Amino acid sequence: MVPVPELIANYHILSRRIASLPSELDAWIEWATVGNTLEKNFPQIEVLDHFMRRLCKLNEDSLNALDPGGDVNVFLGSALDLSDSLVKSHIIWDFFRDRLGLRFVPQFQQSLLMADLVSCDCYKTVMDRAKALRILPQHGFREYPLIGLAAEFFPATWPRGQRPPALQNHRLPIPVIDLPWDHLASPWELLTIAHEVGHDVDEDLGRLTRALLPAVAGQLSQAKTPLERIVQWQTWTSEILADLVGILLTGPAFAGVLAALLTWPTDQVRHISSVDEHPPPYLRVFINTALVRRLGLSQSADTLEASWKALYGEPGDDFSSYLPEVEPVISAILDTPLDALRDRDGRRHSLSALIAFTHDDQARVEKAAARLAAGALPDHLPIRHVVSASQVAFERMAEAAHAAGLEMLARSTRQAIVDLSPPVQLDAGLASRRVRQHLDGLARAFLELPLDDFGIHYPTAKESR
Repeated sequence: MVPVPELIANYHILSRRIASLPSELDAWIEWATVGNTLEKNFPQIEVLDHFMRRLCKLNEDSLNALDPGGDVNVFLGSALDLSDSLVKSHIIWDFFRDRLGLRFVPQFQQSLLMADLVSCDCYKTVMDRAKALRILPQHGFREYPLIGLAAEFFPATWPRGQRPPALQNHRLPIPVIDLPWDHLASPWELLTIAHEVGHDVDEDLGRLTRALLPAVAGQLSQAKTPLERIVQWQTWTSEILADLVGILLTGPAFAGVLAALLTWPTDQVRHISSVDEHPPPYLRVFINTALVRRLGLSQSADTLEASWKALYGEPGDDFSSYLPEVEPVISAILDTPLDALRDRDGRRHSLSALIAFTHDDQARVEKAAARLAAGALPDHLPIRHVVSASQVAFERMAEAAHAAGLEMLARSTRQAIVDLSPPVQLDAGLASRRVRQHLDGLARAFLELPLDDFGIHYPTAKESR
């Protein structure tokens, strides 16, 4: 058949549209090279580049199968399917483009770099220890979570493989942590990143929560805990694990900043829900102080508990029965050897083998807090502990401080973290053939989703006019 001119034109338009995305990806890779704006985001961009180029290749294959000289109806139907795929490709890239693009806005550049560095330090601290113990996760050692911003009350993470509603529950190729926009104003609030990273290492090390549920049940059963209460603790296990990781990464300061975020009206703080995956805020603070006390930092635990009870009262009948169960739950989560944490010699490790916070760490944090409060930069600390020091300084200053003093603390904290930034790209995560195959499978599955699932519908003839 002789090609129809309109179909030839349509073919060329589709060809140019397909080519535009690889060209854009080239630019993002360039922006992630050493010395450029997204240098520290290279690990995430490398993975996203592979994922997106797989989408592009699938679209190119569909284009090559189009024949403007063949059956007209076949061409028109296939061209429409290809347009579908192009829209879906941009939907998922837009999810990441929006988050990465914020790093070009001067107002957010330094704060997002700071958040990226905290995310990287928290994630790599756990994963590097796993590597040292010769624990090999299923998909190898991967890139740290990408930080984004969202209009929310609290931070939220979408671990690798999770299904955010914005993408119609399609699994993500990289983990994403969204922070509330206004949390960037106070660097000490970035301690919440440690909790979100807890969810990410939970997923990346083999879904630890799922493996820990029998251990939680076993510990509580030994304490003669009723079955319905055991089920409730199991419902909370994922969030408790993330809180415990937050404390082991950053110390008592995490418990302090979390308590501040949970300072709500009394009826909400003391409400016990049978379905919420988070423990009640009142109990959650006592879970965290129990770990702080287990670390030998009883004074910090006592101080926080005293202020919490002064605000919300004694545990009373509604919470007194929970408190003896806290320590067994913490022990189950931190001390249980897990198959997912088996090393190459066959030894199983527990979560506590991967992270530790010591008396010496706390002493250095408190010393750094004094320097930050005075507007000076602290001696060398892990980046996450600089954030801890800023929280300790804030707690010391909050009652008597004026706005200028708190802003000086925020500036000195930002500068201290940025000064600790590695001078080169961070470690890349796209290592194994298995990872690449996994990303290829995600790409194919994404393009198979109906466009209607995204709330996008073709205009009717009336609408198009």
